[in-house]
Amino acid sequence: MKNLQISLAANGIFSSISGAVLILTHQKTAQLFGVESSTVFWVIGIGLLLFALSIFIEVKKQRSIFVLLIIVQDVLWVFGSGAVLAFRPFHISPIGNLAIAVVALIVLFFAMAQSKALAQVDTSSEKGMKRFVFERNVNASKAESWKVISDVANYHVVAPNIDEVKILSGEGKGMVRSCSHGKNSWTETCTAWNEEEQYSFEVNTNAPDYPYPLKYLKGTWVIEGTASNQTKIMMVFEFQYKKNIHNILLHPFMKGKFNKICDELLDNWQRILEN
Repeated sequence: MKNLQISLAANGIFSSISGAVLILTHQKTAQLFGVESSTVFWVIGIGLLLFALSIFIEVKKQRSIFVLLIIVQDVLWVFGSGAVLAFRPFHISPIGNLAIAVVALIVLFFAMAQSKALAQVDTSSEKGMKRFVFERNVNASKAESWKVISDVANYHVVAPNIDEVKILSGEGKGMVRSCSHGKNSWTETCTAWNEEEQYSFEVNTNAPDYPYPLKYLKGTWVIEGTASNQTKIMMVFEFQYKKNIHNILLHPFMKGKFNKICDELLDNWQRILEN
């Protein structure tokens, strides 16, 4: 996260300084650019200060979807600057065009740095592998918790993103099951099964009809007894996208989707175990 914070902070500082300069010197800037009205410069300055504020908020919160929005705005600034330089609709002076070009290059650098840092969010030690971990403490014994979360044939009853589950073969390690959601379906193979401890399923992402842009996906469900009648349920998902660009454009949305689904799933398990 450190690289993301640094790139965002640098962008925020540059945007706030640029905005303040445009507001304080809008008349001189208009003369420098060779245009009569200075209104546009203080308006842009106010916009930059608001943009900088949104960036500083994300330096602290680092919400992937909002970081992506910041990057998109940076890219739009670069394309807008390019259009102004290419088509010259405002009769701007040569020094004004130079200023536009320099600022656009700086903004492009920020967009690239932020994109590179965003692509590394939620990445585990293994290169290119993303990792999500979800936890929930429930008031139930370890044995009771295992009985509920290991009911893999009825996973669709508690998982909001699964409509139907069928056990195709085997039990425990080596089990193969099919899952479906709407018109989409896929198969999963159990790669680990430790009774009353944990189990793992790896999705067959190489199937020609696999509907999601993932190169690899593995889920592990773990329970830990924390007290005589308390248990911690953990879900760990490790995955890799098919294309590197998905780490930037798709992952922020995937993260929000995972959070919503897993929170609801854990809510359902907790309700079953505690009622």
